[in-house]
Amino acid sequence: MTGFGRRDLLKSTAATLALTALGGGPADAAGWSDRPAGKAAEKLNFVVWTYGDIYTKISKKFADDWGIPVDATISSFNDHPTKLMTMYAGGETIDVSQSSPFSLPNFISQGLVEPLDGLPGAADYLKDFTESAKQVAVYDGKLVGLPYFSTVWVWNYYTDLLEKAKFEPFKSYDELLEQCRKAKKDGICDYPIQWVAGVGLEQLPGTWYQMTWNRGGVFFDKAGNHQLGAGSIARETLKWWTRTFTENLADPESLKVQFTTSAKAFSAGKNIYRGPNHHYGLNIVNDPKQSPIAGKVKVMGSPGDGKTIGDTHVYFLTTANRNKDWAWKLLQYLGGRTKDGAYTQADNLARDAMLGSGYESVMKSASITDGWKPWGEPQKILEIWDKAVYVGEMCNSVYKPWHFPWTDRLNIEVQKTLTGQTTPDQCCDTLIAAIKEVQKT
Repeated sequence: MTGFGRRDLLKSTAATLALTALGGGPADAAGWSDRPAGKAAEKLNFVVWTYGDIYTKISKKFADDWGIPVDATISSFNDHPTKLMTMYAGGETIDVSQSSPFSLPNFISQGLVEPLDGLPGAADYLKDFTESAKQVAVYDGKLVGLPYFSTVWVWNYYTDLLEKAKFEPFKSYDELLEQCRKAKKDGICDYPIQWVAGVGLEQLPGTWYQMTWNRGGVFFDKAGNHQLGAGSIARETLKWWTRTFTENLADPESLKVQFTTSAKAFSAGKNIYRGPNHHYGLNIVNDPKQSPIAGKVKVMGSPGDGKTIGDTHVYFLTTANRNKDWAWKLLQYLGGRTKDGAYTQADNLARDAMLGSGYESVMKSASITDGWKPWGEPQKILEIWDKAVYVGEMCNSVYKPWHFPWTDRLNIEVQKTLTGQTTPDQCCDTLIAAIKEVQKT
């Protein structure tokens, strides 16, 4: 793997990588229980975004197992990419970090990501990857990361309000609009639907992606040509979505919330529907300690044939690591196996946070089938999971470094449309023009 170093990064953000086919061989033998040869690192660190206390727990386990302390730099999800790149450009040591699939190609193009091929146990991990994990963590034929978590986009509904309105879960988008209009007219609730429409790499964009895919469309075809023109499914979907705001059917809070905050807002019991959104929001809305309506929120698939999207987030080894062998060991604690051979972090995330895994063996384990039961219906969610494709299938710009800045523009323009400042046609035309702009940078 070749790439620009930090000095080059300061001059340019257009680095490219020469990546080759996956390797294998004796060095790929499982090695999670073996102590790396040579002098041990005095300390290690990782740069991640916040999620409960998972990093405190896994850092302690690593230190207990290997006698090496772990420092953490933790920021919010939206601030993470900028924080990471600032540290890297400033010459700071970073052993392990993490990425959403929407940021990873950009990190790779900047020369920040160290390939994992040939490291002890790497090939064994790859064999256990889900398809979604492969599509994110294998880039241009190189293994570049291990799974953090996987998710699928689902819908939720609040049973008390649905029953009060005498509705059955909607089976089409037309029916959804009709139900929302009737519920508002009948005084069931002021805003029948709550969207995840807050600014972010996959929050607002993911809602548009998911509905477009479910309705039979894509954002870019296989050749990379946009599908946002007049009459396109993406454009028509945006027109439909905008109506829920112009008719005051959508909760205004939708424009502020991301996945977790939308789950907390939905827990107030003021909306009938929430979606499409990450499946694990049920661990909030159906948690008696966090939600007044716990136990009364159900999961459902999307209309029609139920097509939906999913994605996998990853941890990766950085080129700014202090000791590659020990950094690899730490990476495995976050995204692979611990010293005892268990997928400790993935199992805990499933049982404690309802997150899915990028490993087939974990997805078929009791960590999922039993671990999710306190919050939802594991089998129903897994059936929805079977109908999901990786988001890159319908929006393959996620594989391009320019997707990151283009998404910034998408967030701005779509929110302007949802708030009535521009029309859906103007929004799509602006985004089409923006593609060429970001490709030049």
